[in-house]
Amino acid sequence: MKIKTEILAKYDCLGKVLWIEEIFLGYNNRSYTIGTDKNGLTLKYLLRRYNPNITEKEIIFEHSLIRHLRQHGFKSAADIISTTTGSTYIKNHKVINGKSCNRFWALFEFLNGEDRYTWTDTHISLPEIYAAAKVLAQLHHSGRQFKKPPGADRAQLPIMELLPTLPDIHRSYLEKKAPTKCIKLLLKHITSIHRNISKSIILKSHVARMPHLPIHCDYHQGNLKFQETSVVGVFDFDWAKVDIRLFDVVLALIYFTADWEGKNAGKLILDKSKCFLRGYHEVWGKKPLPGPLTSLEKKYFPQALAAANLFVLHWAIVDYFSTPDVNEDEYKIYINHQIDLMYWIEAHPKSIAMILLS
Repeated sequence: MKIKTEILAKYDCLGKVLWIEEIFLGYNNRSYTIGTDKNGLTLKYLLRRYNPNITEKEIIFEHSLIRHLRQHGFKSAADIISTTTGSTYIKNHKVINGKSCNRFWALFEFLNGEDRYTWTDTHISLPEIYAAAKVLAQLHHSGRQFKKPPGADRAQLPIMELLPTLPDIHRSYLEKKAPTKCIKLLLKHITSIHRNISKSIILKSHVARMPHLPIHCDYHQGNLKFQETSVVGVFDFDWAKVDIRLFDVVLALIYFTADWEGKNAGKLILDKSKCFLRGYHEVWGKKPLPGPLTSLEKKYFPQALAAANLFVLHWAIVDYFSTPDVNEDEYKIYINHQIDLMYWIEAHPKSIAMILLS
């Protein structure tokens, strides 16, 4: 509590702090609801302590993008509260396990709406999917003219540069490790995983001709606030980067429309996928370029979809090996789901082509 109080003291706009409550959601950062009293009004904010692995240049990129989006009409992203010195973040020096490091904090306005889903909840309704797709298109439209601040960027490579690096990362994790449930599962399928990675890589010359713009890169139902069937808030922009627009669209499809339970587990629900694309294209039909998915994006849609699923699988692998006292059964579910979906995508090119006919 002491360190959080010290952080909040660097903001002169809050008034009296009434409560600080941790929000036990998410994997990468720690977040807290802050209640304050200012001139008799009770106000709420969100305080974030960033993952210790994030760099300062990534935070500058994220905050610059959020400010740009809001200035260009995208009000679904929470505004960032500036400190008394005008900064959008606080750098706090800390010693963790004998190692000196910087911890970063930021304060955001609190988004209204309902936290209705987690990233694995796929019982989301068609109207909600349609609304989420429209908001993603609005995000892309508002961000299309964004210019990265000098020296600021997401550390992670663009998707088509990242994919070729994944097999070596996986091998480094799997070498000389005890045969846990997850490791046995990965070893059983690793050859197929790496085969699919190779098949998903799009030629650089073709990637260069696709629309590039800021993408959220973690746009799923767990990072949205809902009010009835409308999306009223989008958060967690710390994975955002500039990349091909197509990747953000297909990654959202993996999150919103792949079933996790029952007879359809490990499959895309095609009605939901078509609904998402209809919502996305509706917004772009009324906006300037780049517009709806281009013919080149449609040509590489199946490869990009496979790449998006492999991206999520890679996250699960890295997080599994990086998390102390990891929950073996939980991550086995994540890894198994993405592997099942990998095989389904590979085996159903005609079904995937039907999505584009929405």
